[in-house]
Amino acid sequence: MVISDMSTPERKQSRQPVDLQTEYEDSPVNVDPTRPPRFSWRLATDARNSRQIAYRLVVGRDPDTLADGEGTVWDSDTVESGAATDVVYEGPDLAADETYYWSVKVRTERGKSEWADPARFGTALKPEDWHGEWISHQPGVGDTNGWRSQWRSSEEDCEEWIQIDLGESRDVSEITLHPSNPVTVVRTPDDTAVTLSWFGNPIDGFGFPVSYRVEVSDDSTFADGTVVAKVTLENENDEDVLEGMPEDGEAAVQTHGDIDASGRFVRVTATDLYEVEPADQIDSPLQSGERLTEATRRWRCFALAALTVRDGDEDRSAGADVTASSSIEAETWGRDHLVNGSTESRVASSSPQLRTEFHLDGAVASARIHTAALGYGEISINGDQIGDAKLDPAWTEYEKRVLYSSHDVTDVLSEGENALGVWLGQGWFAKQGAYWVADGSPRARVTLFVEFENGRTRTISSDGNWQATESPLLENDIYDGERYDARREQDGWTVAGFDDSTWDQAAIVDNPGGTLRPERIEPMGVVDTFDVNAVHDHPEGPILDFGQNLTGWLEIEIEDADEGDEIALRHAEALTEEGDLSTTDLRSADATDIYVARGDDRESYEPRFTYHGFRYAQVAGYPGDLDPDAVTAKVVSTAMDRRGEFRCSNEDLNQLQHNAVWGLRSNTHSIPEDCPQRDERFGWTGDAHISTRALLFNFDAIRFDEKWARDHDDVAADMGYVTDVIPNKASEDPADPTWSITRIMVPWYLYRHDGDGGILREQYEGMREYVDYWTGVAEDGIVPDEYGKYGDWLAFENTDGRRGLPHDLFNTAFVYQVAETFAKIADVLGNDTDAANYRERAEYIEDAFNDHFFDPEASEYGPGTQSSYSVPLFLGMVPKEHAEQVAANLAKKVRKEGGKLQTGFLGTRPLIHTLADHGYEELAYEVVSQPEQPGWVYMARNGATTMWERWDSDESVGSGMNSLNHSPFVHISEFFYEVLAGIRLGDEPITDHVTIAPAMVDDLEWVNAKVETRAGDLEVIWERNERGYDCWVTIPWNAAATIWLPDTADAAVTESDIPLAEGAPDGVLSVETDGDDLVLEVGSGEFEFAVE
Repeated sequence: MVISDMSTPERKQSRQPVDLQTEYEDSPVNVDPTRPPRFSWRLATDARNSRQIAYRLVVGRDPDTLADGEGTVWDSDTVESGAATDVVYEGPDLAADETYYWSVKVRTERGKSEWADPARFGTALKPEDWHGEWISHQPGVGDTNGWRSQWRSSEEDCEEWIQIDLGESRDVSEITLHPSNPVTVVRTPDDTAVTLSWFGNPIDGFGFPVSYRVEVSDDSTFADGTVVAKVTLENENDEDVLEGMPEDGEAAVQTHGDIDASGRFVRVTATDLYEVEPADQIDSPLQSGERLTEATRRWRCFALAALTVRDGDEDRSAGADVTASSSIEAETWGRDHLVNGSTESRVASSSPQLRTEFHLDGAVASARIHTAALGYGEISINGDQIGDAKLDPAWTEYEKRVLYSSHDVTDVLSEGENALGVWLGQGWFAKQGAYWVADGSPRARVTLFVEFENGRTRTISSDGNWQATESPLLENDIYDGERYDARREQDGWTVAGFDDSTWDQAAIVDNPGGTLRPERIEPMGVVDTFDVNAVHDHPEGPILDFGQNLTGWLEIEIEDADEGDEIALRHAEALTEEGDLSTTDLRSADATDIYVARGDDRESYEPRFTYHGFRYAQVAGYPGDLDPDAVTAKVVSTAMDRRGEFRCSNEDLNQLQHNAVWGLRSNTHSIPEDCPQRDERFGWTGDAHISTRALLFNFDAIRFDEKWARDHDDVAADMGYVTDVIPNKASEDPADPTWSITRIMVPWYLYRHDGDGGILREQYEGMREYVDYWTGVAEDGIVPDEYGKYGDWLAFENTDGRRGLPHDLFNTAFVYQVAETFAKIADVLGNDTDAANYRERAEYIEDAFNDHFFDPEASEYGPGTQSSYSVPLFLGMVPKEHAEQVAANLAKKVRKEGGKLQTGFLGTRPLIHTLADHGYEELAYEVVSQPEQPGWVYMARNGATTMWERWDSDESVGSGMNSLNHSPFVHISEFFYEVLAGIRLGDEPITDHVTIAPAMVDDLEWVNAKVETRAGDLEVIWERNERGYDCWVTIPWNAAATIWLPDTADAAVTESDIPLAEGAPDGVLSVETDGDDLVLEVGSGEFEFAVE
């Protein structure tokens, strides 16, 4: 019923809008000029039920005129709308590298506001506005893979050959074939990347022939060539087969010695070419409904890193002319690479320094620098580092998209001589490792625009006139760490007048291929620090305990070191029983930083281009006794602001919230990664879709998740599917459909948590193609078992190792979810035809799912596991008439296990939310607060400060997968906000409407949760007392809420001391009863309910 208003005190409204943001940032300097920007604002008001009725927004180049409401670029005029987020610019195209200002005024039911104080934003460059070249340091032979032939299809019966001209007839005593191990990506003619697969099958020996012959001749046509070696692997009894010759794809260096021949030309002919096996090393694009099989087309080629020809001790092949039957000529491949002196594939430089000097002949009015640096880079001008970003730029699929930074550098430039330097690290771009192939050596592209006070302009950009050298950073790797030799430092290298006469000329190198785009995600940076909490003596050096599992590195102050002393900083998450660092679970990651001292009285060091996941660090080789105060742990991650807080009366749960927040913070390094410590750290889609909502409750992650949503575009196949990890170089197979739902769900979560309709509009076609692919491969509505890879990963109830069964149940359920969610997205965007179409598809899949997996007599799904009950209940797939009994069966199943979960990655989140949503809040709480294994509290009581990968990560399971800082199980934080605090998001954005329905479980005395939204704070506090309970609720400006107050059937309920039975206080729009609960509709504002 709607109840009459009672008189209330006068409440105040702010005179003007505040918190003006462009593209979800205060005063950004790098808004993409190719996309219309989005604006947001709010009113700071304590007035209840305050909602915007209309707004007027103006954009111009002069902030003074905006104060009077004059928009010289665009004036929206008055728009009758309540939208205060995701308001899209509709003016003329924005100029690149320009500064704009904007303001807004609004009208509410209380009247018009004043104009807001103008906000500013700067635009970045359009791709065509870039100047300069990509440059790097390429000493010696530069980046080199070797030589390779053109691709041949497996249907072609042909040979390929490579031939060296020695210049004149010479004696030949030895010929050596050096296999190629490509350091850059290799692609087949159908644009499929040949990369390392997840489970071995390395590409060492790429292109090495199965069979070959070696000939020497004075005739370049080899009409009368002398065969000096012949290798035929297929014939094990062939007397010419080299003893110990390995299998194809694992070729070692092959030396043919004791040759007694002479000639001018040496030719190697591959008589049976290397063949790429699609099921092992390559993932061929599939046609609709096609499975990946051995019959899928294969490609063949011949490749070598080097071919050396010797006459005794003399290398006659170095620099010789080379011809071939066919050849790929590129930056890292080519005939000359075969004889360039490098006998192995390698990246030229891991951490170069690049510099230039320039003269400015006038006073500088403004200057902006745009820098693309791969893999990571730091920029300095006149001795000052520009910005405080670390590990920059963000990781992307570099062949598709490269992000660049933009900075206003007006204050660091001066009239006269200036210097600019860029220091590069490998990052992910130049990384070569077990699961990864590099794109090439580090490189940079720089454009600096200068405007003088007299109106003249000048552009300084990267080119071949820059100078380059190797930095003191001799080694740098994300997994392994750094080796830094301070003796090689060159002070003042970014200052004008520095003597760079010993430096090399910078090399112009290939464009990495991706479109240059402004880096709109927050950069990574130092977000926190920790002092040493405890010290453990150890014969190899003290082990420092920082009391928190974190991600980042150490800063160390060093005293009285001799020149050349090496101080090693080793990292680990845990200690062994013997008190050593426990590094088994790092797998191949060395996680060690080494500093080589200059020999000064005092020195300091912290890494630049690596990071580690650790709680403990051992300092080995320190001169003298180490003062713990000399070491600080720096936490490094994407610098998102915290926006959520949760606390309650149960300290175990408070520790879980702490662990979840640190698990989220530790696993956000420009992508949502799985873990931060071992040789992985990838953007696994499954891990991310499980943890994204916890991330959005706790952090302002809209720019972070928008970036990652765009990463999905870069890996999307033409058929619409995406890969398991994003960015990706590991496998181009379709991802497991239960994991890659991030394609749909991350944009949808952004809309619900932040009102971000822009990402829905931008991603719409890609999302549609994704849903089309997965609904298309369904057979009679069921997505076959073979498409699943991981199942309910790491569940205790699994019957198939880690993966669990049946895959087709999970596959089909989550494909239903994306089809049904996409129908909702179509509704939001007003695409009614699509909404009806995809809702019909979802209903078809739902019906097929229930026909195939549901036993209505037993009210049981599939094998009757906790997950097989939870997932269909969670997704709303259970027929309404059976939902109550299916939930009861689930509850019975959980109670049979003593209130313990048995679920893994996929099933746990549905389990606890489903129990709470179907009237089993107390049982859900029992599962969550379970002190025994498996459970979160068990982790915390056993020393965890983040979330483990496994429920039993404290046990020696011997899998090499025992991360103590893993992202999926952080989703418990979402449960705290949604269930215990009751902040329940529907299909509308949180800035429009939210439901508050706290689960006041018996064990808790109080709960306090707050989320900072774009419209203001959303807060829920409830606390028991001797009379009943109190509940304080704050609803943000411009929003409304449905509030459920439990156990009110026989209670007196007041709001701000006003009995609801007597009338509605200001802002309370209606009051209804639903069983024992009171259901209120309220507007924005602060409300204080007392239930007695």
